[in-house]
Amino acid sequence: MTYGELEPKIVFSYFKQLSDIPRGSGNERAAAEFVRDTALSLGHEAEIDGANNVFIRAKAAPGYEDHPPMMLQGHLDMVCEANRGTVHDFLTDPIELILTGDELRANGTTLGADDGIAAAIILAILSSPDLPHPALECLFTTEEETGLNGMRSFDAAKAKARRLINLDCAGEGVATVSCAGGVRSHIRFTAERTSLADPAVLTLEVTGLAGGHSGEDINLGRKNAIVTLTRILYAASKASPFRLVSFAGGNRDNAIPRECAATVSPADPAAFRAAAESEIAAIAKECVQDDAGFHAVFGTDRAESALTPASTSSFLFLLSNLPNGVHAMSRAVPGLVETSSNLAVVRACEDGFEIVVSSRSSVESMLDWMQNRVECAAGPAGAAVEHVSRYPGWDYVEGSPMQALYLETWKECFGTDAGVVGIHAGLECGLLKGKIPDMDMISIGADIRNLHSPDEVLYVGSLARMYTLVCAMLRKA
Repeated sequence: MTYGELEPKIVFSYFKQLSDIPRGSGNERAAAEFVRDTALSLGHEAEIDGANNVFIRAKAAPGYEDHPPMMLQGHLDMVCEANRGTVHDFLTDPIELILTGDELRANGTTLGADDGIAAAIILAILSSPDLPHPALECLFTTEEETGLNGMRSFDAAKAKARRLINLDCAGEGVATVSCAGGVRSHIRFTAERTSLADPAVLTLEVTGLAGGHSGEDINLGRKNAIVTLTRILYAASKASPFRLVSFAGGNRDNAIPRECAATVSPADPAAFRAAAESEIAAIAKECVQDDAGFHAVFGTDRAESALTPASTSSFLFLLSNLPNGVHAMSRAVPGLVETSSNLAVVRACEDGFEIVVSSRSSVESMLDWMQNRVECAAGPAGAAVEHVSRYPGWDYVEGSPMQALYLETWKECFGTDAGVVGIHAGLECGLLKGKIPDMDMISIGADIRNLHSPDEVLYVGSLARMYTLVCAMLRKA
């Protein structure tokens, strides 16, 4: 069997096997063992480090012994998001795949093509004894989606390769050659609660928003559920003061929140609801087509306590003042976002609320400013701020040999011209470049849409073409 006969069946087979293994960020051990054991069974060297990264070495094919080695890299973890009402335990349940024609989706959850396709392609390559290629170093990292922690821990001294194909981008015909840096800000708001004289309360839930990737989709005009619900509550507060009982929205720092819910105790429920419904109607008219499913639904409940009026006001002002959305566009690349932030998560904690803001920029000084803006919003509310998991961007280098290899191979394989782009999303390439400054790298991937959401879809034909492309690049390398 030749490498050409392997596609797309074996690539899809490996993706299915990975989909059967729970591999949310921080829970990648079983997936790492699967990758390591598969590589060992194929006769390659493979090891797992303390961060559960897998590093594999494959010898050069005959005739390629004097070619410089190549690194192939992707991450094992996936974003774990499910639609409301979907019963799925990401710690134990396999991803249920649904194939309709060329489109592969999951049943009510994220698919994990980001970045399961990287592992599937690399394992398929390692499974082909007849594929011409130089010596390969294959790196599978962990916790990419929650701070690039696996790459932070990777011992770069293991790597001899100075050429890299990263397989963590989405979209055919373009290679990513630069990316934004980022930082995650955790805000701790301490709330004072007292008992309620009237236990009857209102609930309000925002649903139906499209969400999406907090970097790549931040410029599409989609509503943020946390921002949207905050806006509704503030507008309603002008008609009737209220006390906040609960507030929760978002699940992942790298996903635009699709849903958010609050429970409130208004002084005048009828006036509060009328003002809220007026604001909801205005918001519905503003929604882009992607958010056509937007709904804000009232309900009733009972509660024993709520935040004090002062804590309610401070919390509402804090959420209103935290930065969110696009803040600056690139001056060098038309249409590319330079700086953005995503008000990603609000969840209850023991003494109040924890809030997460994810900021991105290709300019380091702007990342500093985004951190400062979060602090400026948190200060008046008496909230504590911790900035974590900051990572550098990846600067563009014009016309590198890896770019040329990609562009030439694409033309030979598919007869059309490809391109290179920068993206407003974080990639592990920036961290790896910091560890190995002379690494020449590109990032490519299959056609995946709606990353980080339960609407994620992978086009299977694109996955097969991506496998063909990488094999052809290795043959020319």
